[in-house]
Amino acid sequence: MKRFKKVVVLMAGMALVMSATVFAGGRQDTGGGSTETITVGLALTGLQTNPIFIDIRRAFEERCSQAGYRLIAADLSNGAADMTRFLENCLTAKAKIVVFQNIAEDSYINLLEELKAQGAILASYDNPSKVAHYVSMASNYDLGKTIGRMCGEWVHANPGSKKAAIATFNVLDFMIVRADGIREGFKESCPEGSIVFEQDINIADGGVGLGEAIITAVPDIQGIMAITDIGCIGIGQAFAAAGWTFQNHRIGMFGSDASEDGMREIRKNGMFIGTIYMDLVNQVLGLFDRSLDTMKTGKINEAEKIVYFPMQPITIENADLVGKPLPK
Repeated sequence: MKRFKKVVVLMAGMALVMSATVFAGGRQDTGGGSTETITVGLALTGLQTNPIFIDIRRAFEERCSQAGYRLIAADLSNGAADMTRFLENCLTAKAKIVVFQNIAEDSYINLLEELKAQGAILASYDNPSKVAHYVSMASNYDLGKTIGRMCGEWVHANPGSKKAAIATFNVLDFMIVRADGIREGFKESCPEGSIVFEQDINIADGGVGLGEAIITAVPDIQGIMAITDIGCIGIGQAFAAAGWTFQNHRIGMFGSDASEDGMREIRKNGMFIGTIYMDLVNQVLGLFDRSLDTMKTGKINEAEKIVYFPMQPITIENADLVGKPLPK
């Protein structure tokens, strides 16, 4: 793993804390010749476990290291309670930019308003916001529908039980919307199929426990649809431990995010067949760049206040698209 020196990373609400010196370059003139270190906040669900969010965190660490900014990073796996602690930490640190995965805004909107009044530029990832200056998001229903359609088309075209399962994460409202899209996409593309099993991913075990539950409950499962790649990866680990392979069970798994770990599994040409590439690392960095420009200039980029992620279905046949910029 690449090491980034001279950057402070505080994992809010978690035991893991990494700290070092802050570059002098990341300072802002506060008048009278004095300067202050610029603090950036980043909060995502599964920051330590979701492969694509790990990629995003590393990209932020590198950006902040290069600029000399202080980074406060928080994992929101426990929902709004984690977000509240993160925003309180950002207030205390007088963060200038706060990029957050908006999960239940009404429960912490007062803290966002306080940050905005304090001069912070707020950037909401993955969901709309009543308060944020910028939003970068997917249409979660359309994203889910694409996952469901990919799986449904595969199940329809291949012999098997026509039974499918969904790895959900109903802790977050937008994931519920994504799961609704998955059901609709599967139904449309495989009318003879049925979704016979649904269960939330346990972030702590990365979906392994869910895979074990599927083995017991639906031994003739044919299709797996997960809200993110992490579900497919964990379920696949459980299947492998049970001796299940694509050759002896003909199961197809479909997720989203096209994470580095997810693409590694897809390139093995096994059960993990498809994912959705949204160029998420660059999308979130773009959100950060727009916020940074506003912090420096005081001007809002009206043309890009709301940006929707592009969506590109990915299989082994077009895996080389991953890592390349997608058109807006």
